[in-house]
Amino acid sequence: MEPPSVKVNDLDRSSAPAGSRMQDRSAKIFRRTDQREAFSPDSCGRSRDETAGRPLNVINKFAGRCGKCGQRVAAGAGQALRIGGGWSSFHDACAPVQTAPPVRNHRGWHDMPVVGFDIEGTDPEPQDTRIVTAALVYADGTARTWLIDPGVPIPAGATAIHGITDEMVRDAGASPREALAELGIEIAKLIADSTPLVAFCAHYDVTALHTELARHGLPAVEWERAIIVDPSILHAEVEPRWTNRRQLGDLCGFYEVELATAHDAVSDAKAAAGMAVSIAARHERIALMRPDDLHRAQVTWYAEQKRDLQAYYDKQGRDVSVSLEWPLETKRRR
Repeated sequence: MEPPSVKVNDLDRSSAPAGSRMQDRSAKIFRRTDQREAFSPDSCGRSRDETAGRPLNVINKFAGRCGKCGQRVAAGAGQALRIGGGWSSFHDACAPVQTAPPVRNHRGWHDMPVVGFDIEGTDPEPQDTRIVTAALVYADGTARTWLIDPGVPIPAGATAIHGITDEMVRDAGASPREALAELGIEIAKLIADSTPLVAFCAHYDVTALHTELARHGLPAVEWERAIIVDPSILHAEVEPRWTNRRQLGDLCGFYEVELATAHDAVSDAKAAAGMAVSIAARHERIALMRPDDLHRAQVTWYAEQKRDLQAYYDKQGRDVSVSLEWPLETKRRR
């Protein structure tokens, strides 16, 4: 889950995405996004606005001639692409389209059952958030869902993201202790069966659930035994030169995965599982890793990715501290 407010992506300021294909192979797309979102700490790519899942326009700051059709592109009306050593303007309809590498025929862990996991909560800080809805989506398409009355008011900003209101949880929500106990037991069963649990930006979901279980005096999940797959980490690993947004909806489009309703726990959990499978199907080195080895590798990859982000913030002189812990954060973010 991406928390309410912002979980900010690792910023990558490199050139063209490695391993991807473009209609114009020399084009390097530099997308200009909302600066508050793009430069917030620890992004995991969950959009906090209505743009998730829709194509994102690249803003051309200056007017110019379209690099494809030759017609004039007014300032702010098209896209700016870096081609070779210079910049070119394109109409939206003329701009090169970035696509993922093709699906291969190799075998791997993605042929095995995985379970998607997502929560939605009240706060962007995982150690402060109260879970209001959660979902587990199984490989056969079935799902278990929980609507939870957190016992505290749901901030308007959080409701604007996931749509869960105080009235909804008062009328139909289960008590936190009851619902979280059930969720903890279900996840414990998956861990005991060595079933990979897939969550987009898993550090938020894992930390939030771990904290909530402790808050209500419930048994802790043995996260140290879990096999967790985080497609946000996998994407950053296989596309190290990625320059576009890393929102769940944007990446679903890239990997040809359906996201029915952004920030709905079932939709997000299903999309996360689908994305992990899609990445493995396109990248043999990811697919051939043993699931437990993949989990350990993600611990390393995540730390490396976040060190790069920390270095960027340090270079900018910004007082931001990025967590290197995954999947369970033990230190507060703020």
